Amino acid sequence: MNNENIELKITNLRKYYGSHKVLDNVNITVEKGKITGLLGRNGAGKSTLMKCILGLITQYDGIIELNGRNINEYNGGIVNYISSLVDVRFYEDMTAYENLNFLLLSQKLIRKERNRLIFEALNKVGLANNSNKKVSSFSFGMKQRLALAQVFLSDSDLLILDEPFVGLDPIGIEEMKKILNELVKKGKTILFSSHQLNEVEDLAECIVVIEHGCIKYEGTMNKLLNQDMKYRIYYKGQTLPIEIAYNTTDLQTILKNTCLSSAIEKIEVTENALLKILEENG
Repeated sequence: MNNENIELKITNLRKYYGSHKVLDNVNITVEKGKITGLLGRNGAGKSTLMKCILGLITQYDGIIELNGRNINEYNGGIVNYISSLVDVRFYEDMTAYENLNFLLLSQKLIRKERNRLIFEALNKVGLANNSNKKVSSFSFGMKQRLALAQVFLSDSDLLILDEPFVGLDPIGIEEMKKILNELVKKGKTILFSSHQLNEVEDLAECIVVIEHGCIKYEGTMNKLLNQDMKYRIYYKGQTLPIEIAYNTTDLQTILKNTCLSSAIEKIEVTENALLKILEENG
């Protein structure tokens, strides 16, 4: 892989809490201008990994680099160079507008510019009409939208999003996918986590599967689904199916032979690399 294309590189990352190993020799790369999905069950290590990237956890072994520089070398902390949706906190007694305005005060922007950025972000997440409502009155889904609005306030090139679709309804999820795809078209790089396969499959160009703190797979979804695949073929008039590995000569012969293929009632996938990963850690 060309190092010039790497936005984020993690090498031999290990994290312990006492004697409990949370991350075990993690090695991944996140390329510029792409969406990478971090797929894993709850407790797999996704949030801990993201907190390490953001410098929210500093006691670990290994190296994390952003654009070729160790994250510890960034002035003021790496968190100032990344837009993130990780452990977001709000001032509940303040309005949505006031929460976003507070975040922008340190940038010394004139009020007109702050208003523009705030309402652009609120419009993106569908909260413009709720800008003057206190956050304490918000539902979980509305708070998730406000958290995403905070992310969109920043013009950082890298976005780190921990479970960005949690709490959103189906329409909201599709709207958010569209927004993230548009950001990538503008040159942004996104790393997001999810425990839902369909969210990762629909959005990510590259996926990273993590289980028990270990990286089980890194690559495209198609490659993962086609890796170590086995088929079960049911023939008309036969009770017992036959099983054939993907891409074998036998399978190709059957599919190319008109007589044989016409006798097939159905074909189902019984095994692939993704199913193996999920079964091993079920």
